[in-house]
Amino acid sequence: MIPVFNPVITNNDIKSVLLSLRRKEISGNFSHSIIDLEERFANYCGSRFGVAVSSGTTALHLAVASLNINAGSEILVSATTNIATALACYHNNCKPVAVDSRLDTWNIDEDEISKYITKKTRAIIVVHFLGNPVNMEKVLKIANKYNLYVIEDAAEAHGSAFNNKKVGSFGDIGCFSFYANKTITSGEGGILTTNNKKIAEKLKLMRNLGFTKKRFVHYIAGYNFRLTGYQAALALSQLKRINSIIKKKIEIANLYKKYLKDFDGVRLQESLKNSINTFWMIGILNLYKKNNKIILSKKLRSFGIETRSFFLSIRKQPCFKKIYNKKDYLTPNSNYLWDNGLYLPSSINLSEAKIFYICKKIKSAY
Repeated sequence: MIPVFNPVITNNDIKSVLLSLRRKEISGNFSHSIIDLEERFANYCGSRFGVAVSSGTTALHLAVASLNINAGSEILVSATTNIATALACYHNNCKPVAVDSRLDTWNIDEDEISKYITKKTRAIIVVHFLGNPVNMEKVLKIANKYNLYVIEDAAEAHGSAFNNKKVGSFGDIGCFSFYANKTITSGEGGILTTNNKKIAEKLKLMRNLGFTKKRFVHYIAGYNFRLTGYQAALALSQLKRINSIIKKKIEIANLYKKYLKDFDGVRLQESLKNSINTFWMIGILNLYKKNNKIILSKKLRSFGIETRSFFLSIRKQPCFKKIYNKKDYLTPNSNYLWDNGLYLPSSINLSEAKIFYICKKIKSAY
């Protein structure tokens, strides 16, 4: 079976983790590995500060929690995203308002954002879907007009850029994931980036139960969202080769484009001209209704090729059924992406021969 993703762990990664363990960096916030990871990742993104946490999900949760957004407020979110994006709003007692997607980039439709803004709107969370940057120039213009916070969900977009600036450095806060299948990994883990010193200090306080120098006297109700030292060591080791990882991902995407370019049965993701898409995963849209994504996925599996579905629109998630009226925030484009979208194998150790085989079998499935 050719998996959707197969993590690559090198000998240097293992050595880095072992060194951290020998230094007894089992937990806590003050290990060499955590400090180095925060500084180097922030620098890589072009941000002033980095705050390492236990996952991309907790990064999103802390991002919302740190901005003092009142309960009952509305936060606009990309409709096509992992449920974690909306849960960050929901668990902070805010309403996630799903903004529909574009059918070319598969990102939030930047031209639709203003239509969803009300007196209760306090922030926008944009998702750089599959590593494809959102038009942040448009988003920031809207946010400045309405005085809204901007959070970038860059969980899938390490190294992606718009107008020669890396994602995660545009908004008030950027959120990245180091989950097992991400561009770089610590197994579980994540990091927040920001250019605001006060926000960075608050994030560090909140991730660590609100501990201050006067220990066990807590002035804020924080969380235990800490990353371990040896997890940080793994991510730090992988960060050292992130450029070569991204280069390989782009090469893989170009090979898929090469072998599917003359086939009208599927559509590939489009990117803005002034952006760099790092292609966390290669996605396709099945264009034949008579041969929907479920049938296509089953056929590919019979050929030894694993696929994975796109995300169900936030608007359609059963867990949010009670917070929406029937006619609220309809997302036909995001529904279309769910109905027709699949990820293809995207591991960096994927050979050209296997990509050719996958594309050949996609065509034969029709």
